[in-house]
Amino acid sequence: MTAVDTRRPLAPAALEARERTVRIRAAARRGKTAREIAAAGDYPLKLVEQILAPIADVRLSDPAQLLHTREAAPGFAAGDVQLYWVGFLRAAGRICGQGTSFALIVTLGERSEEHVETLIEDLAASQVRHEFCRSSLLGWQVYVREQNLCKALLAWGIPSELHGDDPSVLDDIPKVFLAPFLRGYADGNWTNGGGRPRGGPVFYGTEAVLNGINAMVRRGLGVSAGVVTVRPSRAELKFTAAAGRTISDEISRYTARSRHQPTRRPA
Repeated sequence: MTAVDTRRPLAPAALEARERTVRIRAAARRGKTAREIAAAGDYPLKLVEQILAPIADVRLSDPAQLLHTREAAPGFAAGDVQLYWVGFLRAAGRICGQGTSFALIVTLGERSEEHVETLIEDLAASQVRHEFCRSSLLGWQVYVREQNLCKALLAWGIPSELHGDDPSVLDDIPKVFLAPFLRGYADGNWTNGGGRPRGGPVFYGTEAVLNGINAMVRRGLGVSAGVVTVRPSRAELKFTAAAGRTISDEISRYTARSRHQPTRRPA
């Protein structure tokens, strides 16, 4: 039986506000100041500053800072660790609610308290509430109820029922963070029903996100483009054998937060 989406469509004003936020954050990632963004877009400066305001009590950097400098500020998780979780949550996470009702929902497939504890320890400044539940369709999920962490993840484009999905962040991820991001995304795929591929890497997600990953690996690794196939449940991204080997080698380079250790190939 197919579930029916009962959510009301967003009003045009809400959609415009969402798109405006995406444009402002994209400009900030490219080094524009709040004043420059306000002038170029004819936005109120106070609105731009509010959207770009730093978020307290998290160890997740603003993408405009981390992707520009390549280094995390003191007190934040290391840059590679942050990008691992951004990839993981891009594949296996979503944000529901708003304000004090914000919750990050992570699909685990199998219950894994240790991995969740590591996620919270890496990204939150203090211990936060979380609870596990069992979905008949998706397996184990964890609900992390931390308003500021959810707000920080929105800036990284993690999918949200209210705020949408911003795959344009993928356009600005530099090569230095490619391996941790891809490792995180692959781990998230495996836990979110994608299954662990036996051959080269196969990525699952929305068409827009997979197009972003396709462009990212072409830009960062110089491989030939993969093929995105749109299916009823979710889209699929596959590569040629040669490109797949290059991407698998890149993914295998990062093991600091991996749920699955890479398979060793015979010498």
